[in-house]
Amino acid sequence: MLDCGVMARRIVIVGGGLMGLSAAFHLRRADPGAEVTVLERERVGAAASGASAAGVRVMGRDPAERALALASLARWPDLDRELEAPTGYRRGGGLRLALDDAAWRAAPAWVTEQRTHGVPVELVDADAARRLAPGIAEACRGGVHCAMDGQADAMATVRAFATAARRLGARVEEGAGARGLVVEGGRLVAVERDAGRRQACDTAIVAAGAWSGALLAAVGVRLPIETRPLQMLLTEPAPAALVPVLGAFDHRLSLKQLDDGAYLIGGGWPARVIDHAANRYELLDESVKESLETARTVYPPLGGRALARGWAGLEAFTPDDLPMIGPVPAIEGLAVAAGFSGHGFALTPAVGDLLASLALGAEAMLGSGLTFRHLS
Repeated sequence: MLDCGVMARRIVIVGGGLMGLSAAFHLRRADPGAEVTVLERERVGAAASGASAAGVRVMGRDPAERALALASLARWPDLDRELEAPTGYRRGGGLRLALDDAAWRAAPAWVTEQRTHGVPVELVDADAARRLAPGIAEACRGGVHCAMDGQADAMATVRAFATAARRLGARVEEGAGARGLVVEGGRLVAVERDAGRRQACDTAIVAAGAWSGALLAAVGVRLPIETRPLQMLLTEPAPAALVPVLGAFDHRLSLKQLDDGAYLIGGGWPARVIDHAANRYELLDESVKESLETARTVYPPLGGRALARGWAGLEAFTPDDLPMIGPVPAIEGLAVAAGFSGHGFALTPAVGDLLASLALGAEAMLGSGLTFRHLS
């Protein structure tokens, strides 16, 4: 029998990027009675989530986030079924090349250190690397391969989580900005919306990416994050040739071939912020040039491919490039997920599950070696 004296838990999520949408999906799945509202000031995926390189990797991660990455990557192969919507995911592996003797000498220790934490990487010689990715640079001495790694489509994944959250009953409101957090007696009681409206809630999750810091600063919480716009480049389509996600030691590169044959080139090359509040940026000629040169050096078949377009996403970086996920100690009912430092995309399933557990008061298990970041 329904207990009419028990009010539904009211949860507001600030930010309609992947972390916020994943939290909404997991919340409604765990507690169909919870009132879950996502506030997105533009449209879902309009900021860093939609601009992502959409790599799904565990190779090369900091030890502190490996457990979270392994938990997420275990779910990606079945994520389309979970969400009942396509993410464009495929597990083609990841390959990081050693292009000189020094990098090749360092590779075995790099492999050993990761394998001790359960990361399934393996050392491959130059011939094996060329079988995995024909056309790579002649200078290749070998590489490190991770069969578990892969890639997805950024906007398809955003839409999939939004669709799934809505299907389960979450309200995902676009064009609905959050102007502030309302705290009374050390407890979060509402989120102030545009037009002066307040939305009462029991819990709020701030997952607003590069805009999280300003929102929390207004209630006395300092997030040590800075905004960096990261450049992405897309070539014209080419015949299918590259299966794994390609990188190289000591080179800024993340190279993928998409389903339509276009090559997506990332690696952390900077753009320039024009207007942070409006999510406006400009690409830098030097970054475009150097990124293309790096990609063509590591993978010469790119040399004949024209650039179709470029863009950037405003990413929130922490001093150690590790995200802050957890409750705000000084304010009851307030949690945050921010500072993913350009590599949060793959973590989306596990982070959303974590945030849902926190919001519902359950014990959130982060896995071996992973702890909540302390906020001040």
